[in-house]
Amino acid sequence: MMKIKNKSVLFPLFSSPIYKEETEFRVNAAELKTIQSLPLMRSMPRPKPVGISEDHKIFNQKVFKRIKNFIDEKAQNFFKKVLFLKNELVITESWISRATPGATHHKHKHPNALFSVVYYVDCPSSYLRFSREHNFLQESSLFSYDFEKYTIYTAHHWTLPVKTGDLLIFPASVFHESSPNQHTTDKLVLGVNYFFKKIPTHF
Repeated sequence: MMKIKNKSVLFPLFSSPIYKEETEFRVNAAELKTIQSLPLMRSMPRPKPVGISEDHKIFNQKVFKRIKNFIDEKAQNFFKKVLFLKNELVITESWISRATPGATHHKHKHPNALFSVVYYVDCPSSYLRFSREHNFLQESSLFSYDFEKYTIYTAHHWTLPVKTGDLLIFPASVFHESSPNQHTTDKLVLGVNYFFKKIPTHF
């Protein structure tokens, strides 16, 4: 009698889609010079905070047209070919964050947005950590669970290594934070938010 091997499949059902791509795209000299010259908002009272550009619509500047087209092409491909969204999503905000040596970006999410894109302009190496308060078991009950180890299904935190040229797309409602900049140069990161072009009215 032939032995039939049992097949098992684990589906990541209802998970949050976190997209990461190692791209070959790099900013040019003119773009980098403009990025480095952008005025920053006054830092919040935290130790070693990350500076955020005062301008939250930097893509309105002609010098960033090439970068905008690159980011939007990647985002629209994700919305239409990965999520199969029929809704049209458009860029609502675009900004630069600058982390001096030792600086870290606190845990946060992006309000008034559906999806966010992060592109690493200049970053030899770093980490972006995603987090949530409860995993799927803890959200559905008040019981305490003891895990031998945490996996992508049960973890409260998940860390991704990132470097120059990396691009990430994720739901804007997901908490995320950066590791301290351990290099002697500033870490430059471009952020972009997306929202509906037209608010859906049907139920």
